[in-house]
Amino acid sequence: MAPEPRVCWLTEEYPPETGGTGLMAARICRGLAARGVPTRAVTRQTRPARQPEEWLDGVHVRRIKPAGRLKGAGWRALPAMIVFLVRLSALLVREARRYDVIVVSSMKIIPLAAVPLGRWLNKACVIRLESPFELIEPIAAESLGAMGSRAGGPAYRTLGALGALVGAGLARVLGALQRAILRRADCIVAISRDLESSLQQMCCPSARILRIPNATDLRRFLPVTEEEKVALRARLHLPSSCTLVLYAGRLSRAKGVLMLIEGWAELAAAHPDLHLAIVGSGKGSWDDCEAELAGRVRVLALGARVSLVGESDRVHEYMQASDIYVCPSDYEGFSLSIGEALACGLPAVVTSVGAAPEIIEHGVSGFLFPPKDLRAMIAALELCLAQRARWPQISRRARESAEPFDLDRVVDRYAALARELARAPGRAARPAASRARLRGSSSDTRARH
Repeated sequence: MAPEPRVCWLTEEYPPETGGTGLMAARICRGLAARGVPTRAVTRQTRPARQPEEWLDGVHVRRIKPAGRLKGAGWRALPAMIVFLVRLSALLVREARRYDVIVVSSMKIIPLAAVPLGRWLNKACVIRLESPFELIEPIAAESLGAMGSRAGGPAYRTLGALGALVGAGLARVLGALQRAILRRADCIVAISRDLESSLQQMCCPSARILRIPNATDLRRFLPVTEEEKVALRARLHLPSSCTLVLYAGRLSRAKGVLMLIEGWAELAAAHPDLHLAIVGSGKGSWDDCEAELAGRVRVLALGARVSLVGESDRVHEYMQASDIYVCPSDYEGFSLSIGEALACGLPAVVTSVGAAPEIIEHGVSGFLFPPKDLRAMIAALELCLAQRARWPQISRRARESAEPFDLDRVVDRYAALARELARAPGRAARPAASRARLRGSSSDTRARH
């Protein structure tokens, strides 16, 4: 029997950071390790700093400096990115004998080093796209804006004069590099149909595109009885006799939480039994709006109708204690929280972005509304409330819609992908037919959407 492939997973974030990219990378890495697939994760250092090397749930984790947020930092991010790529490249070369397959989370900067090095070292390389904006914006709009800013020291003020022009040119160059890198990867994982379509429009070889969704732990996120729900609300210090609506995720402007609070004032006035619980933090986000959100709750006198829970490792319990899930995000790739809410059997009221239209049938397994539309959000929540009698049926359909994204099933597909890529004796021997067999394994997921 051939030995299991050794996987090196590269990601800009990893727990204890709580971003979706890092959480999903950790779930899959843990699952691979539990299946006997030796797995290491390489990520950026955190603030405050953790040990540069540690074992977490069977995964060997390496953390590389520099730490700190890069998105939205403009020119200040450039030296840090270069230093990180140099250190990452040195690590990949130095430890090349310890892994067989490279998997990269997101199409930001890591693939610029990982894919060329992978080809040079004869290692299979997989890029896992996290969001359509990775293809649309090679440099985030917030970073481009910062590049045109005159704030900072003299050097930055000088750059600021021509920053917007230079930044736009840099974005075009980076976009061209990213497209070239994508075409040279051994496999590109698209987490949604939308991303798969975007890749095809970019002329990426179809045989190299594999659609594998984000994963949900169906054994942790599952429906509970009414009696269990009452007990959970008491334990979580949530109102017992109310219709509880939950938002769980980053407290950032892009997540639409400020719009949610503006709409909640109207909804709360019309429905005295409604209560909103918001679980999450804005810490570390470039568009952190946690303080502003708390301020709006005070100004709108919603303190008795809104619970600001903060960050929690008991999100599954908050979902199980709730009646409705709401996610007004401006954009998503494949929202982790939506999959978890559906797994808990919650009627989900979410924006029709990313994978949401694939996994939610409007009025059947949840409710959809266009992003950045306050009136549409309120109307969708009102529609959900008006169909309370149908919530048991919607709950069943929601749970069914989450089943294709079971964590075990998704991890099995990554394990199969790693074995297939590692089995080939060289890059040239990885034929399109081999990738087509891998793509064929996704037909059960496609058929359900």
